Amino acid sequence: MEVLFIETFYGGSHKSFADQWISHSAHNYHLQTLPPRFWKWRQAGSALYLAENIPQPEEKKFDAVVISGMIDIGHLKVLRPDLPPSMLYFHENQFAYPLQAGEKRDFRYGLTDLVNVLAAETAVFNSFFNRETFFKECRGLFRRLPDAIPLNAVDKALGKSEVIYPGIDIGAITRKLPNPIEKGIVPLIIWNHRHEHDKNPQMAFRVLEKLSRRKVPFKLALLGERFNKSPAAFNRARRELSEHIVVDAFPEREGYYRWLRQGDIVISTALQENFGLSVIEAAAAGCLPLLPRRLAYPEVLPLWSHMACLWDDEKNLEEKLEALIGQTEKQRKSLTRPLSLWMEKYRWENQAEKLDEMLVKTASVPREKL
Repeated sequence: MEVLFIETFYGGSHKSFADQWISHSAHNYHLQTLPPRFWKWRQAGSALYLAENIPQPEEKKFDAVVISGMIDIGHLKVLRPDLPPSMLYFHENQFAYPLQAGEKRDFRYGLTDLVNVLAAETAVFNSFFNRETFFKECRGLFRRLPDAIPLNAVDKALGKSEVIYPGIDIGAITRKLPNPIEKGIVPLIIWNHRHEHDKNPQMAFRVLEKLSRRKVPFKLALLGERFNKSPAAFNRARRELSEHIVVDAFPEREGYYRWLRQGDIVISTALQENFGLSVIEAAAAGCLPLLPRRLAYPEVLPLWSHMACLWDDEKNLEEKLEALIGQTEKQRKSLTRPLSLWMEKYRWENQAEKLDEMLVKTASVPREKL
């Protein structure tokens, strides 16, 4: 099939998802992107730009559309009625995104997400947690509306939704390279999340500072994607944890995977995580994950790993992290080896096939009338 792939926030996990699916798919793609900034403008107005810049039917004919990112699909369909059936992929939803201090939630963006599901022919979420959160918040909002409540909207949207996890490039992550870097005696802790408030870095650094003051030995790799403005917690960490930090960068893919393979433990203190690509990649590379017992994390880890890999509160995180640091590499490997093998289920070869099948199904669905 000939597929138009629209990504209005082409960066980070969104970019990785688009690039990897396209490279592993059986279909042919025309990738239409916008830079990863101004998300509110992307959702409100990107359809106006895209309607002018997507190839016209006389230039290129498409069999299906994939839409991933912030957009108003209803606007796009009205402006470009020639476009074929569309499959919407949800990386996150605007009902559940954590707010910063003093920020009030604007429910218009969440409502746009709901209308997008209704306007698309199929909607795919990246986890059951993401889907359940989205529809729970939709129903909660509708209970607060003053009148003109769309009674059937949520059930109709739920009926056309599916869950398909994104993939990981297992071959690149686990590839054996010449002159591999050996793991050291002192455990290397990986923090590989976006440098933004929803990843709650201040909690992670508080815990690490406490361990540092008690002379608990560890090294720290700060590998996450960073932007012009980062939370103040990072400046404090660079000052207070300087003797532990061995890398503070966002390397290119091969260099990034080399650091993951060198790591021993990967930690998360996130407030928002609908899949957990960074920790799944790290676990596939051989790191032992230590994650909150909430969000999508319990879903994407095997049940047999929960006791060792999930923490309940900040004190529990501190205790479990100190205990893991105190273990030998051999002790940690008794869990990291089976976890690494378990992560094979997320390999892109498997997930692209599932997404391709959904795309074929989407192409056969009659186009939603607006």
